[in-house]
Amino acid sequence: MSESSETSTLLKRPEAVIFILIATLFVVWDAYLSLLDESESTALSSRQLAQRLGTTPKILRLRKHQPNFSEWTQQLDPDGLAWEYAGGVYMPRT
Repeated sequence: MSESSETSTLLKRPEAVIFILIATLFVVWDAYLSLLDESESTALSSRQLAQRLGTTPKILRLRKHQPNFSEWTQQLDPDGLAWEYAGGVYMPRT
């Protein structure tokens, strides 16, 4: 029996299809959780971002809604990251 016919025979078994679907779901869920952890770990408060940029939280609060906020933060950031304000935290712009 060839490999392709073994694969097609395997896919005709409902338990094999269910196993493949569950395994795929776990892989996708793990990737989602990794992305979620990564985005949460990069979110900063006003105090944290101010310290990173060498400014004050008050200056950030005053500038966060200005159109050039991301460019301004990019100039101050030691790694050259541009930041934006969203959902009560500051996130690096991607």
